[in-house]
Amino acid sequence: MEQLTEFIGKLETNYFIQLAITLVVLILFIASRWLIQKSLKRLARKFSYDLNRAAATKRLLMISLYTFTLIILVIVWGGDLNNLWISLGSILGVIAIGFFAIWSILSNIVAGIIIYTINPFKITDTLVLVEKEVTGKVIDIGLIYTKLEDKEGIFTVPNNIFFQQIVKVKKPK
Repeated sequence: MEQLTEFIGKLETNYFIQLAITLVVLILFIASRWLIQKSLKRLARKFSYDLNRAAATKRLLMISLYTFTLIILVIVWGGDLNNLWISLGSILGVIAIGFFAIWSILSNIVAGIIIYTINPFKITDTLVLVEKEVTGKVIDIGLIYTKLEDKEGIFTVPNNIFFQQIVKVKKPK
């Protein structure tokens, strides 16, 4: 009976420690989230970032912070990281196969990420697709499509087109 009482006491102590560490991790998570948001706003103002770019950067940083916090909590509560990595690898494998099946969407997404990273044009620039003889003012740059506006209205251009054709960026007058 003493052994059982001693074992339960150890479990309660470990449980208390796990709860305390979880509380600290959650407090650090909230503080980090607040700090990232505040810093991003300050940097966006200081360097005149486009609002879409700042929002996308915030989204990427928040996903990373949530993922990191989740991994830390799994470790604290005794989860096996090998199982986590195997599950994650399986999920990513299925996603990769799905993306291979819909490669055109994937190519547009990759092109959108490259456009975001390299920043060859920005919102309010006027683009000329030389081979298609299309001209339009950029009004939105999305992950899959870029919206252009001309005299006739708004139209969308898949992002991979900007890497398959010659594109001129007209200088504002």
